[in-house]
Amino acid sequence: MPEQSGSRRALYAELTRREVVRSARKLFGRYGYAQTTVESIARDAGVSAATVYAQCGGKEGLLQTLMDMWTTSHLVPSIIAECAAAESAHAKLDALARGYVAIYAESGDIIRIVTRAAAGAPAAEAFLKVADERQQNALRDIVTGLRDVGGLADGITVEEAVQIIFFHFRYAQFALAADEFGWGAERTTRWLTERVESAILKT
Repeated sequence: MPEQSGSRRALYAELTRREVVRSARKLFGRYGYAQTTVESIARDAGVSAATVYAQCGGKEGLLQTLMDMWTTSHLVPSIIAECAAAESAHAKLDALARGYVAIYAESGDIIRIVTRAAAGAPAAEAFLKVADERQQNALRDIVTGLRDVGGLADGITVEEAVQIIFFHFRYAQFALAADEFGWGAERTTRWLTERVESAILKT
């Protein structure tokens, strides 16, 4: 019986944590990180402010949780695996481009939250740096695969190729073209992929 009671408590705590994270994601997205208070998150989630601090580490802990949701999504290893399985360099890059679109569809709001928060909060700036490092580490695995099939253009190193892909496919670039220019995801993905191909792949 004590084990069952402990399991119920753990389940309740996890469900509570998820609800608090959901509320933080909604309110950070709606009002901004700086303007959102722990009290407003607690009220939206139906818990006390003390619970938000104890279970989620307050606003900073919640922002870090959101960043982790974005950068450690189940999509990341599946994209790396799909790129590894693709036989040609062009197929690998196409798989990567589709992966970016999938991540942006899943976590675009989180990326906006963390990026905007980084402009005024040192902790958020540090979280964004971690996110960038994780993305570039994943890209190194993928670009190494491009190199191993002989796909990289002469004179392009793995690190340079990583930087070129990172520059072109950053969320800010993607959203600018897809949303503000009105190109949509498909045209934007095709355009960015063509630019990256011309910059790093053998012709």
